Amino acid sequence: MDKNERIMAILGLLQKNQKVEVTDLAAKFQTSDMTIRRDLNELAKQYNIRRTHGGAVLEDQSVVRIVSFDENRIPHRAEKEKIAERAAGMIRNGQRIFIDAGSTTRIILDYLSQNIKAVVVTNHLEVAAHALQFQNLSVIMLGGEMLRITKCSSGPVAEEQLKKYRIDVAFIGAAAVGADGRLYDGYSPEARFKSSLFTVSKEVYVLADSSKINTYDLNEFGHLSNLAGLITDSQINEEGRILMKRHSVQLITV
Repeated sequence: MDKNERIMAILGLLQKNQKVEVTDLAAKFQTSDMTIRRDLNELAKQYNIRRTHGGAVLEDQSVVRIVSFDENRIPHRAEKEKIAERAAGMIRNGQRIFIDAGSTTRIILDYLSQNIKAVVVTNHLEVAAHALQFQNLSVIMLGGEMLRITKCSSGPVAEEQLKKYRIDVAFIGAAAVGADGRLYDGYSPEARFKSSLFTVSKEVYVLADSSKINTYDLNEFGHLSNLAGLITDSQINEEGRILMKRHSVQLITV
């Protein structure tokens, strides 16, 4: 079992049991206590997990990847800006666009021409507020339960409302794009919501910087073969390019 598989398994145990112990994990995965401590320290920086003296505990009922909404602290910011600009250039007059809360997708509107006339559908408060600054954009904010940590609506109400719309192009983020071709998110309600986009959108594009390619997260929401394309930066390695070709995905690099 490699590190990625071990970390995903630890997250799964936290989701199931709400807490884990270093000694138990070391025995289970046949590795050292020090390796497990490093794994838990890394996870505590990315998820709603609190380290304890002998292990870690989950601070809510569900594992959640911590999303930074401080734009100055977003990792790989330069790459994300280029990816968002490329996506904005793909938007055409009259289209119905879905934009989610990803750290890349939510800055698409920074690069959208004021002359574009379109409908923006979103489940993210900040995307909706930004879109309202454009006189030529109609804005639809999906309802449902608001997720405090992501500032998004989600759950059955949002999913049912989404089914009433026909989307021309959806731009969504992914926490990870696995070597198995699957798309992953760090929060199960968001993953469920994203999976419903494939049934209402003519085209779905994932925006993900190259650091997310060939990595994994806890919750699957789709597959590369379902995408119209993946937009990433030019640092994507040969392994990543082969992955896209294997699943016949249009790869757009910036």
